[in-house]
Amino acid sequence: MKTCMNCGNEIESGASECPHCEEPQLSRPWDPPRSSHRAVVTVNLEEGHPLVEEALVHMDRELRDARMQGTKVVRLIHGYGSSGVGGAIKVAVRKRLKAVRGGGTIKNYVGGEDYEHAEVGRKLRARVAQLKASLRTDQRNRGITLVEL
Repeated sequence: MKTCMNCGNEIESGASECPHCEEPQLSRPWDPPRSSHRAVVTVNLEEGHPLVEEALVHMDRELRDARMQGTKVVRLIHGYGSSGVGGAIKVAVRKRLKAVRGGGTIKNYVGGEDYEHAEVGRKLRARVAQLKASLRTDQRNRGITLVEL
């Protein structure tokens, strides 16, 4: 077995393509060194109790920086709001992500409440092995959104 150069999942030693993320693999018999970037980063948009617009600016900056560093997934912590029906930052974050999803800025996103059972969540966990370790805390968490870059 070897490790996929892209998603980090274990694959057959002779595989020319990863069955999880479908990325081509080198045909050399050794694993290349893993890059130093982190596949998953967490960004807390609630920190400091910002206004909605400040949180969106923070999100945009962090997504841009993560993309430039080769990060695969950004876990956005936006909270659920004290009203019990979803906070203003959560609503604004999801609206922004929906608007940019098709434009090449992000591949996809999934809310924590849908992460465990939604197809996008299952596929994301298959492509990014590091997400499996946090499934227990991320699933059904209405205060987060996972963004695939």
